[in-house]
Amino acid sequence: MNPTPPKDNRLEVAVEAILAGLGALRVILRDPRAREPVIKPDGSPVTAGDLAVQMAVCSVLAEKTPRWMVVGEEGESSVLGDAGAEILARAVAAVGESMGSRAPKDPSVFLANNPKPAGSTWWTVDPIDGTKGFRSARHYALCLALIENERATVGVLSCPTLVLGKNLLDVGCDEQFGTVYAALQGEGAWKFQPSQGQRHLPETAVRLHRPKHAASTWRVCDSIEGGSRAERMRGIMSGTGLTWNSVSLDSQCKYALVAEGVADCFMRVPASYGSEKVWDHAPGAVVAEEAGAKVSDLAGKPLIFASDSLDQNVGTLACDAEIVSVVCDTAELHLRRSAKPTGPSTTEFPR
Repeated sequence: MNPTPPKDNRLEVAVEAILAGLGALRVILRDPRAREPVIKPDGSPVTAGDLAVQMAVCSVLAEKTPRWMVVGEEGESSVLGDAGAEILARAVAAVGESMGSRAPKDPSVFLANNPKPAGSTWWTVDPIDGTKGFRSARHYALCLALIENERATVGVLSCPTLVLGKNLLDVGCDEQFGTVYAALQGEGAWKFQPSQGQRHLPETAVRLHRPKHAASTWRVCDSIEGGSRAERMRGIMSGTGLTWNSVSLDSQCKYALVAEGVADCFMRVPASYGSEKVWDHAPGAVVAEEAGAKVSDLAGKPLIFASDSLDQNVGTLACDAEIVSVVCDTAELHLRRSAKPTGPSTTEFPR
């Protein structure tokens, strides 16, 4: 039995919004400069695609749920200087073309910085999670979640390079629309392949059920970019005593692979420079959990989405239920040993 998705306005609005973002991105992709970045003050890249997706998504949210604010990754600092103004102009044009009469007069208003959400219910959007992957024709994702009372209750991922019917580790052509994953807390998760002009979650969407792990080797999502946090993740997994190998890719597509059962674990080890951002995890966390994975931080606590940062959690974890305990126990030991002996610690486990 494969029940159809529930008729829930929150889920329907989220899917409509993310599909609007996908439509704007497809207009941007026709431009040969689509993947050219501008570097933001924090050193990270932003493209016209990032801006167009966020503006299109927020346009739908403002129309459908005007009482709920949006906390998005991109803000005024994304469009500073002449280079920023140039990609903003292209993004605004793409939103106008893709949304037609539904496009707002000035979509750039949706690039306001809102780090402190007002009220108990709000949206968070990462227009292109994995911008480096997008620039390099690798995996990336368009991500949207609804936060209610500090919990993520709706999550939608548009993964343009994850193509139904293909090996999900292969990078598909993002002109094929890819796959959309949509989940509602307590109701389940679904996937479907969107089409040109589609605005709604179809009744024929496929219900996601994470299959029971059958192989002797556990598959752990790893970052293509590498770095110290990736090394610490490998140190934790090596300490578990499990037989495992890496599945390397960008973005919240990792959550989709855990939901599908293509991967068994995805963790983010705490960084030395601050907490994880809410938009980097809330959408994918709902999808993975509703498909049957265990989602928490590395101390086994639920993820608390109280602001733009997960500052009440120790990293993040989406994992097969069979190994979640050993991963959390090993992470606690590993991170305690690696903590600096002086100064405030960014890694605190409950005792």
